[in-house]
Amino acid sequence: MSIPATFHPDPALASCILSYGIAEVAESTVAPFFSPPIGLSAFIIQHQSSTGTVVAFVQGHPMQVNQAIATGQLTSAITGYYTGKVKTLLIFFHPLGMHQLFGLDMHKLTNTSMNLLVLLGKEKGKYLLNRLEKTEDNLSLVYILNDFFKNQISVLNDTTGIRKVLDFIHLHQGNVSIKEIEEHCYVHRKSIERHFLYQVGLSPKIYTSIYRFKCLMNYLQQHPNTSWLQLSSITGYYDQSHMVRYFKEYLKVAPKELVTLDTELINYLLSRS
Repeated sequence: MSIPATFHPDPALASCILSYGIAEVAESTVAPFFSPPIGLSAFIIQHQSSTGTVVAFVQGHPMQVNQAIATGQLTSAITGYYTGKVKTLLIFFHPLGMHQLFGLDMHKLTNTSMNLLVLLGKEKGKYLLNRLEKTEDNLSLVYILNDFFKNQISVLNDTTGIRKVLDFIHLHQGNVSIKEIEEHCYVHRKSIERHFLYQVGLSPKIYTSIYRFKCLMNYLQQHPNTSWLQLSSITGYYDQSHMVRYFKEYLKVAPKELVTLDTELINYLLSRS
C-alpha cells in the first residue's frame, strides 16, 4: 500500500485532530496492509470513487468494514488487504480527540469499529459523506473535513486532568510508572485508570507501553544503524529480551525479521503523534 498523503487540520482543530491522510490504491491491485497499535483513534472513510474492497481483521476477528467507520484504540495489530481501486480518507485523532468531539465512552471502541452513520447519526453522517463524494480533489476533501469538524466542536467533560497525564507520558517517551504519574499529576491511581479508559480507551499502563514502542520505532527510523542492544537501552527497556517481547506483541515479528514487513507504512502510522 502506498504511503498516504498527509494534510494538517485547521489550527482550530489541532487539539483534537492530529492529521488527515489520503491513501490511494490503483485498479487491479491487491495491496496488503498491517497496522500495529498506534495509541490513536481514527475515522476511516472510503471515498465514493472507490470500486474495490477492503478486508480487515483484529485479534483474528473481522472488523466492521463499511463505507465509513470509526475505530478506537488497538492493543494488537490490524491486518488486511485492499483489492482494486480504493481511495481512503484517514482522520487521526489526538488520544482524547474523539471523546472531546463526540462524547464517546472510548473503552467501548477499543479493538473494534463502529459505522460512522451510527456514531454521527444518519442525517449528519450522510451530509458529510454526500459532501465528500462530490469531489476527488484532495485539498477540497480536507476543506470539507475541516468545516465539518469545526462545526462539531462543543464543550464536553473536562479533559484537563487526563491531558496533563498524557503530556507527562509523552514528555518521557512512555518511560514512566503509574506511581510517577500519581506523584507528578497529583491524582490517585484509580481515578487515572477510570478516566483514562473512558476518555482514551486504554489503561494508562497499556497506553504508556504503546507510546514507548512508538518512540522506539521512530528512533530506529532516524538511527537505522543502532544495534538492538543499544536500542533497548536508549529507549528505556530493561534489556534486549524485554524489547523483543514488545516487537513480537505489536509487530508479530522479532527485531531481526522487521525487514519482512512494510516498514514504510508502519513508520508512517507510528509517526502520527
